[in-house]
Amino acid sequence: MNLPLLIIRNVFRNKRRTALTIVSIGFSLFLLIALLTFLDILTNPPAGEQSALRLAVRRSTSITEMVPISYEAKLMKVPHVVLVAPLQFAGGVYKDPKNFFANFATDSHIWAMFPEFTLSDATKKAFASERIAAVAGEDLMRKFGWKVGDRITLTGTIFPIDLELKIVGTYRYQLGNDTLYFRYDYFNEALGRPDGVGAFWIKADRTESIPEIIDTVDGMFRNSAAETKTETEKAFVLNFVAMLGNVKMMVGSIATVVMFTMLLVAAGTMAMTIRERLREVAILKTLGYTPPLVLFLILGESISISLLGFAVGCLLAFALSHSDVYALTQGFIPVFLPPLRIYAAALAAGVGIGVFSGIAPAIQASRLTITEAMRRLE
Repeated sequence: MNLPLLIIRNVFRNKRRTALTIVSIGFSLFLLIALLTFLDILTNPPAGEQSALRLAVRRSTSITEMVPISYEAKLMKVPHVVLVAPLQFAGGVYKDPKNFFANFATDSHIWAMFPEFTLSDATKKAFASERIAAVAGEDLMRKFGWKVGDRITLTGTIFPIDLELKIVGTYRYQLGNDTLYFRYDYFNEALGRPDGVGAFWIKADRTESIPEIIDTVDGMFRNSAAETKTETEKAFVLNFVAMLGNVKMMVGSIATVVMFTMLLVAAGTMAMTIRERLREVAILKTLGYTPPLVLFLILGESISISLLGFAVGCLLAFALSHSDVYALTQGFIPVFLPPLRIYAAALAAGVGIGVFSGIAPAIQASRLTITEAMRRLE
């Protein structure tokens, strides 16, 4: 009998135990893939040619404080700035607090600022011309059964206002279609004209101009009542991540605990398996199997079980990638698409579980003499 076939038969000798072990390892590796993907999304936001040109201007003291809207005209005069758009998170809900989704007050410049959004010229024109206009993502339209022309009420949670809005169109965006945009001037008037905005997004003419723009903008408002902090789009997103605490340490700790627990489970399974096969080990050595071959057989079995667990973990990850992750996470994670390096890390973790769980029983079995094995059976 060749060795691979013998390993496969040993793997499925006790089908129930093997199945439970494979599922346990698979779920643990799936959790590892999900955690690493979550961390990757938070620390490496999607970047493209357009995002590299965008900068965010916010208050230097806190991201929750507003920047005067009067800064918009001054920002447009900064050399190498080609576009400015205000963006204010409104935090409203539709009908019920459970119906939370991202919603922002902005102006018509937002569509040129983020050309990744796909929407019709008619929608852009309607948004610019109608005071209570709102544009919703396609997923949001389906979720609430909205149609173009519908009037909705956005109930304030952060701000003490309820906004009557009219859906004038929809947009599509690769990373999520579950956001609502409406007019900043209407929002500002409803609040009593505080004339403040959470942040300005500005677009540079080229990436080489970005350091100069940052220095110019922050220098322009230094020592004013509302000093600014200008940063790239990626840095702005990472500031939100920093508000969650040390995410890397948290994810790393959870992943370590999961892998260590799974290693103990797999090691216990392999130790139990070898204890049940002392007679076989003795027979194999009687037939001339050398200690390295016995070692190879047992390690091969434990690694095979772990690889099958890895396959289960990949299937679970594949299933999650085809689910509505954006809705499940309320827009926090737009899509779940683990890169190959994360699958490679999970594969390495699976092989590691197989090696470390099987190495001790394998060494013990390989060193066991025929007489000692028979004596233990007695």
